[in-house]
Amino acid sequence: MAEVWVELRAPRFVVHRHNAVLRCEHNVDPDSLYKVVFFKNSQRLMKFVRGRDPPYELYNITGAEINLNTLSPTSVTLDKLDFTASGPYACEIALETPLYSKVSKIHELTVIVRQKFRPKIKIKHKKLLSNEYLEATCQSAPAHPAPHLTWFINHIKVDERLTTPHGTVNVRRHHHGMPLSLTNSSLAFPLTSLQLHPNQTVDVTCLSTIPSYASLGEGFADVQNNTVTVNVVRIEPAPTQLPVKIVSSKLNLSPRCHVDHILLSIVIIFACYANSLN
Repeated sequence: MAEVWVELRAPRFVVHRHNAVLRCEHNVDPDSLYKVVFFKNSQRLMKFVRGRDPPYELYNITGAEINLNTLSPTSVTLDKLDFTASGPYACEIALETPLYSKVSKIHELTVIVRQKFRPKIKIKHKKLLSNEYLEATCQSAPAHPAPHLTWFINHIKVDERLTTPHGTVNVRRHHHGMPLSLTNSSLAFPLTSLQLHPNQTVDVTCLSTIPSYASLGEGFADVQNNTVTVNVVRIEPAPTQLPVKIVSSKLNLSPRCHVDHILLSIVIIFACYANSLN
């Protein structure tokens, strides 16, 4: 039975008081499937046994309600999720002939509180020279869990080595008893790394998300962003040498200048001769 596989498909994040569908997917023929069990924290949530009357057996679950109208042998819908519904979930399938069972991997589900406004960006200087550093700070809106901040310059993700995370801070605001947190981050970006045109503007974006990255095919559970434009004055590079005017080595002397040049030479020769006699 090594070729049998089973997997619990469910959202990773669910907004508070929304619902979630849990599906126990497998490759067993439906006629061979004898039992399906859903678990939360290793405690039974729902059990289906083929041939029993009734075929479903439901158990107490804290922080959610099981939707009876959408119940099926391999799926359960949880309504009105509270924060206590967060945790590890799994499912198990069983065959009667041959006697065999297999449990899925653990799937973590988290109930979240979304951000209500965009992150706040503060720029130290909104007009900079092209050889300076762009310095900025970003603060997310309160949420649960605390959002993750990502910086972009001109829509390109900034190397995290140029950013400094300052951790999370709990705020006084609560959501149905759950304390909310915000995240702070700073940026020091060298403008010399950009190919800038004269008097160009640079877009600085702070992206605030839950989770810190989007899983394949799922996307972000919550996302907010803000962009600020900075003016950059490009400094022209200094010349490597002073401009030099090249003059021909052949002097184009007029006849008068030519005569004066000969006379000057004769005077110099005569002076040298007189000096040698002394």
